[in-house]
Amino acid sequence: MHSPHGRHLAPAGDIPFGEGISFYGHPSYDPVGRGSIDYSKIYQSLLEADALPGDGDVAAEWLRRGLEFLEAGEFQRALWCFEAASEREPENGKALQAAARALHRLGREKEAFARIERAAKIGSARFDGWLERGFGLMDEERHEEACWCFEAALGIKDDDPTAWLMRGMMEKAVGRCEDALFSLERSLDLDPQRGTAWALTAEVMEILGQPDEAAICRETAEKLGL
Repeated sequence: MHSPHGRHLAPAGDIPFGEGISFYGHPSYDPVGRGSIDYSKIYQSLLEADALPGDGDVAAEWLRRGLEFLEAGEFQRALWCFEAASEREPENGKALQAAARALHRLGREKEAFARIERAAKIGSARFDGWLERGFGLMDEERHEEACWCFEAALGIKDDDPTAWLMRGMMEKAVGRCEDALFSLERSLDLDPQRGTAWALTAEVMEILGQPDEAAICRETAEKLGL
């Protein structure tokens, strides 16, 4: 889809669940116009609620040390560290993914594949959990927190059109229409047959003073039966 800003957003490929489980600091998620709200507190509350490791977590430290060994080519030592991280936090997908890399370098392919499968299952479960939490917060009209939940889901799986749509909807609800337009365009790139996304994009473009583009989006939504 071509944006009124002149960019073309092509669908992105899947990202490995293990690499994307933590969305904290991801370069794709840096919306503008945040205002004076203390978003670090929102992030922290959501992270703690999901029992994700913090910077000082023991599991995270074992993971860090293991990655250093992996980089140095000491694959067995790296594996020990990743196993220690998993013992302390069994649901740490990054530790499982890293262990799979070490096992692969050690020639233990069957075990490596098993770790990858487990990391993928954890990623899928967390993705669904963030979406569910976002919908719940949206029903309570806690739009800003809901938006962070949808961003967290996208940090795990960034090719889901529903998550992009809901993020755009929440960004519009809190007045961040330029961010909302980006999210809605991304949703339409991934699923151009969704009338709801076209209709919402029309509303955002009207707010942004782009009536001609809004009319085109509204017409498309009507053709799709909305």
